[in-house]
Amino acid sequence: MRHAQPMKDNADLNYAWAWAICEGLRAGGVLQVIISPGSRSTPLALAAFRHPELQTRVILDERTAAFFALGAAKASGRPTALIATSGTAVSEWLPAVTEADLARIPLILLSADRPPELRQCGANQTTRQTDLFGNSCRFSMELPLPEQGLYAAACRFAVQAAGSAHWPLPGPVHLNIPFREPLTPVDFPLPDNLQPAHLSRPVLDPNPEHLDRVAQAISSRPGIIVCGPETGTALPAHEIAVLANRLNAPILADPLSNLRDGSHDRSQVIALYDLALRNPSFAGEVRPQWVLRFGAMPVSKTLNQFLEGLDGIRHILVDAHGRWADPLHQTTDLLQADPAGVAQGLGSRVSPADEDYLQRWKNQQKRVREIIDEEAPEEKQLIDTLTLTLPENTLLLSGNSLPIRQLDWFHRGRERPLRITCNRGASGIDGNIATLLGMASACRQPVVGLLGDLTLIHDIGSLAAAKGLNATLLVLDNGGGGIFDHLPQAVLPEHDALFSTPNEVDIPAIVQGFGVDYLPTTPGQLANHISEAANSHGVSLLHLQLTRSTSLAQHKRLWTRLNVE
Repeated sequence: MRHAQPMKDNADLNYAWAWAICEGLRAGGVLQVIISPGSRSTPLALAAFRHPELQTRVILDERTAAFFALGAAKASGRPTALIATSGTAVSEWLPAVTEADLARIPLILLSADRPPELRQCGANQTTRQTDLFGNSCRFSMELPLPEQGLYAAACRFAVQAAGSAHWPLPGPVHLNIPFREPLTPVDFPLPDNLQPAHLSRPVLDPNPEHLDRVAQAISSRPGIIVCGPETGTALPAHEIAVLANRLNAPILADPLSNLRDGSHDRSQVIALYDLALRNPSFAGEVRPQWVLRFGAMPVSKTLNQFLEGLDGIRHILVDAHGRWADPLHQTTDLLQADPAGVAQGLGSRVSPADEDYLQRWKNQQKRVREIIDEEAPEEKQLIDTLTLTLPENTLLLSGNSLPIRQLDWFHRGRERPLRITCNRGASGIDGNIATLLGMASACRQPVVGLLGDLTLIHDIGSLAAAKGLNATLLVLDNGGGGIFDHLPQAVLPEHDALFSTPNEVDIPAIVQGFGVDYLPTTPGQLANHISEAANSHGVSLLHLQLTRSTSLAQHKRLWTRLNVE
């Protein structure tokens, strides 16, 4: 097949085209680009690697690379870009793209592709990549083949993609970029006179009339403020605390809301609501007349069941991006506005309820603290040790299954800032190590992971990406999927074979094979080991083994006491 341009010129054209794209990414706020090696993506990889304002990291496995990029975006709040070659490489991104979609994390997917004449004709390493991720992407397009007169357009498409990854609903975007061979440039030319657009995003002020109606419905009436997991951006802790004070309302703060920790007024934060609501008598006494929700749905099943039973009252959901996080289908008011603006606007319009309602919550939380101090499962003590020991401003990534539930049940909060996050969009156990390492690449504060043994094993290959990073992994090893001991599957005869799946993996040998520092620890040693690891260089793994049957018996005794006292 003949082309109008000489082969040498086409290779340089590819590179200049890729440079224009990278310049658009820079203008759109991208700092990190994660590259997985491949031939068809050569122009993109070279342009990103040579760009003076982009930081690149090469990760062999595309699945690891995608979760790594997810972690970097979670920690930095900036979109992170991925580059991969054509073929199945692009499909490896799907699990992380799903998480980014549901958790509202900005990712920019740059897939290199064969030119149109090589598709659907049996050409090697060629799959259908256009719109591969469907409605998980906020913006998806195939760029034209490189053309010298369209450098500015390529740059603009990249800026547009970066902007769409942030607003109006943060999440992944996809640019499919075809290149004809040859792919290796000779002169490495740069396009002239690129002037990428400047981006800004609005702050959505709440509708005053809607605020008036909501304020009238909740003013002087007992109600609860429920703060669920962050959805891409931090919740306004100070403003919510001030509003709660104005209303005399308790704040039921999920650990992933990050309202349990910090210097804001936490006097009305109820951290132990899950344990408190296990007492049916108390749950009946504190039926509210309204619920005001910020963030995603809470982790706690107990709290969600309590909310599900609150028919016939006002349920107000605050979400600046308008995604209805309401699987209970109870929302009566959606305030599609900046959460801080909503909290401030309502605070200036409401009057407080009687203090008796708030005091009931405080008294029950005090009683719950006494019970769990007397009847503490070992994991409660470990959660206390971990969260009280971690340095100020630590980023703590929790695994799903039991770790996030243990934090929900037992983490009481602290005054020193601590940011807890979790891949809670799709709640998978995949990619957690890669996410942790991506977070470590994008920030300077300590980064710690709290994972179970199956979560570690599921993503253990991502330790290959640990070189040059600082992070600590605390693995609570209960010999399999301990979460299923707490679920209805526990009574099945196939419980171990199909659900708890105890492993026989030699964790120390595998971890050390990746060059990661391995240290077995015990509850008595944990505080010292956490302090040492958090202040050291490199990646360390602390391995704490638990007896699953003992843990289950301890939890059952606690649940029994909470149910009756």
